[in-house]
Amino acid sequence: MRQKELSVWLKLIIVICGFFGLLLCIYFSPEIGKSILLNSEDLKMLYNPFITFIWITGIPFFIALVLGWQICSDIGSDQAFTVKNANKLKIISVLSMIEGVLYVGALLYIFVVGSYHTNVLIFLLLILFFSVVISVFTSMLSHLVRKASEIKHDNDLTI
Repeated sequence: MRQKELSVWLKLIIVICGFFGLLLCIYFSPEIGKSILLNSEDLKMLYNPFITFIWITGIPFFIALVLGWQICSDIGSDQAFTVKNANKLKIISVLSMIEGVLYVGALLYIFVVGSYHTNVLIFLLLILFFSVVISVFTSMLSHLVRKASEIKHDNDLTI
C-alpha cells in the first residue's frame, strides 16, 4: 500500500472514530443515562454530572483525532518520520492518559457516592482500559518515530 492510500485509509478511520465519538456524546450517553440513571431513584442525581463528564472527556478525544489527522496528512506527503510527528504522538499519549485519569476520578466518585450500577462500572472500566492501551502504544510509537527521524536525518546528511 502506498503512502497516499495509507493516508486516505487512516483518515477514513479517523472520520469514522469522530462520527462514533459524536454519536456517543450526542445520542448514546444521554440515552444510557436516561435508561440507567433516570430510572433509578438512587442514581437520578448523577444524570447531569454524567452528561457533563462525557462532554468534558470528549475534548481530549477530539483533539487527539485532529492531531491524528495531521499525522495522516504528513504520511501522505512522505513526512511520516519527523520530530513533529513524534511530538504529536506524545501529545496524543498524554491526552489519552488524561482520559484515563478522568475515568479513574469518575470511578472513585461513583464509589464514594456509593450508588453505582454494574453497567456503568463496565462502561467506565472499558473506556479506562482503552485509554491506557492507547496511551502506551502512542508513547511507544512516539519513541520509534523519533528514533526513525534521527536515522533519517543522519542518512540525509550522508552522501
